This record gives sequence, structure tokens and C-alpha cells, in this order.
Amino acid sequence: MPAGNTVKEPLVRFALSCIALALASPAWAAPAHVHGEARLEIAVDGNTLAIHLETPLDGLLGFERAPRSPAERQAVTAMRTTLEQPDRLFRIVPEAGCEAQAPQLESPIFEGSAGDGHLDLDADYRWQCARPSALRGIDTTLFAEFPRLKRIEVEFVGPAGQRSGRLTPARPRFAW
Repeated sequence: MPAGNTVKEPLVRFALSCIALALASPAWAAPAHVHGEARLEIAVDGNTLAIHLETPLDGLLGFERAPRSPAERQAVTAMRTTLEQPDRLFRIVPEAGCEAQAPQLESPIFEGSAGDGHLDLDADYRWQCARPSALRGIDTTLFAEFPRLKRIEVEFVGPAGQRSGRLTPARPRFAW
């Protein structure tokens, strides 16, 4: 079997699935929808760094329903523009030589199917890294970009094992 993305893609999915299963267990489960909170699942597998962000839209926009005014529609557009810039949201050491791939953003608010319920955002970010061994942690600007965010729960899996932690505006760095 040839080495490359055909092998690594399933491994990254497996690593993220393991994190999701751990988070689903009652011992690790966080409330499903808490305003001001987000979750990051980080995996390093081979040359791939993958980050999954999950958060209620209230922490990013101040509302979590279909936009009702031109100002709210503009806020959604601005949020999406910011979220589409992985290197703006996550600071990775240059020594790792990581190149960001196009992110995948999912939310009913982007699809025009948003109602008046509680809406979330799921975002998947990937980087291909020339020297993944240089990765020792990650800094995020999510708190600066979205001041309504107050806490981010982090789960990590990589070559050195698994870790978890909590980020806050005063502590926006997760090290592994």
C-alpha cells in the first residue's frame, strides 16, 4: 500500500474518533451546549496536524439563530471570513513547516436552514507539516477574535499520547 494521504487520512479520522468517543463517555462529557464555551480536538498523526472546533454560535456571534437584520448578516459573513483563516486563529511554530489546508465549516447558519433554535458551529482545520516533531503546542487567537468565548476545553492525541486541558483568555496556549 503506498504511503501518503491514503494511509494518513484514515489514521487522522481514527484519532479524532477516539477523542470523540472519550468525550462521549459520562466521565468526560461536557454539557452539549454551553454559551461562551468551545471544544477543540487536536490530533497529530504523521505529518498531519488536525484541529476540530465545536462551539455554540452565541460565543462567536452573540446570537444563535437565523440573522434578522443586515448587521447580523454582516456579523455572520465576518465570522465566516475569520474562521476561514486557520493561520490567523492558530499559531504554529514556524520550525514545524506547516502549511494550512482549506478549512471545512459546518453550521445551519451558513446553509440558510437556521431557525430560531440553538445553533452550533463545527470547523475542521488541517495542516501538512514538514517537521511535525517540532510541534510542541499551539496558541490560539480565538479569544481575541471572539471575545464572547470564555473557555475552551481541549483534547489532544499525538505520538506522545493523550492529554486534555482548558484554555482561557489569560491562557490561550495548549502544550503537549
